[in-house]
Amino acid sequence: MSHPSLHLTARDFDAYAAEKATSKAYSRPRLEVKQRALAWARGVVARLAELGISVDVHGSDEHPSIRNKHRADCQWVFFWRDQAAREELDRLLDRGRSISDVIDDPSPYTRHAFLALRLSEGEVQVCFAVHPDAKVDVDNLRARLSASDDATGEPTSLAAELTSALHALPEQFSFGAGGGDRVDCSAATPEAITEMLRRAADGQVPLWIGWSVPRETAVEHADILDEQLEDALVALAPIYRLVAWSRENDRIALDRKLEGIEQERARAHAELEAENERWRSEQARARERSMEEARARGDERVEASLPARRPTLATLFKAAGNAVAGRGEPRHTPKHAGEGGAPARRPQHAEAEPQAKGGAQPRPQAEPARRAQRGPAGEPDAARVTLEPAKGGVVEKGSRVRVRRGPFGDKIGVVSELDGRGGARVLLGLLSTRLELDDLELVAESRERPALSTSHRKPLAPTPRRAR
Repeated sequence: MSHPSLHLTARDFDAYAAEKATSKAYSRPRLEVKQRALAWARGVVARLAELGISVDVHGSDEHPSIRNKHRADCQWVFFWRDQAAREELDRLLDRGRSISDVIDDPSPYTRHAFLALRLSEGEVQVCFAVHPDAKVDVDNLRARLSASDDATGEPTSLAAELTSALHALPEQFSFGAGGGDRVDCSAATPEAITEMLRRAADGQVPLWIGWSVPRETAVEHADILDEQLEDALVALAPIYRLVAWSRENDRIALDRKLEGIEQERARAHAELEAENERWRSEQARARERSMEEARARGDERVEASLPARRPTLATLFKAAGNAVAGRGEPRHTPKHAGEGGAPARRPQHAEAEPQAKGGAQPRPQAEPARRAQRGPAGEPDAARVTLEPAKGGVVEKGSRVRVRRGPFGDKIGVVSELDGRGGARVLLGLLSTRLELDDLELVAESRERPALSTSHRKPLAPTPRRAR
């Protein structure tokens, strides 16, 4: 043979001994067997393709895993329908499978009819197997065995075709349910096959048709065994063709059901896509509304933070003059003593010489107040530039105020800063907060104001102890 050979040895069989099956320490020799078996299987695939049977090849796990129930006591090489055909049937088989079944047996190999090579500690075998979980293939086989003529009620040639294929196998081949009692294929009848199917379903084991070679025989005849095993698998190909479901071997009218499943799947996919599109549109509209609301809130905050009109020097000093007038001083002084009624009163310490000599007019009383608002360099005092009237008078830096509303309602504090935009920073004990001037009212002040740095009293000095 031109392709690689198995060339099985005693060491290969020993790798699957019971005491080594659960240990990963022996995964390496099992992996070597698996690689040789998969290389040898390429020749089988080529010969099956010549017969018109297209199959894929897979090997079972050589290490303990969930798919072999954590026990690598044998090595399987599967020849089964290609991936497209498996996926087509899996959509149908998955509909009746519970999650517990998937967890209990995640292996996909029991769901399809297959040809296989199996190597264990005591034997090597080639077989055709169909497990009860391969419902499509089992139903197809039952339909073949029970087919009868509608007019006469006599069995059709479908069952006879299967039994003839079994009789044509070499005499070493047998069939049975799992590893139980097996019957020579030369004695197969439709009734016997039906009975074996019932036993397989009761025991949840596959219906098995094949040839087993003991370990001693396999090692002794290793030179010719590779070709013998390959020929045996090719001999089982007619059984696979008659039992495994395909569109050419459809005895249960599954083709129409699959078409219905595909149409239902396409309809469900279209509905899902339409729902996703509606959801995406709703999300886009919601984002637009949110952005518009955010922009509107931002515009409102900007408008609220800006003054009603840009202040000028005239309006600033006019506001300062009004503030002084609000404390009880006259807004202006008449130019002449006779205008507007009684003459203006002058301080006692002021001198009357300027008016007597040059006739100069006295300065208005608001001028000292206006001068007091300037700093040492003549610039306006920032703490008193934007004074705004509040309830009870004008709020300025250092004023004692009462909070009219909000979480600090009825609290009394001291104004430490004026921001010039209608707000003030108020010291409330250990807290300081920014409040609108409309939320403040002046408190009648005593002669001595508290210091601006804190509103707490200084601690009293401790009383000295009396001498005993």
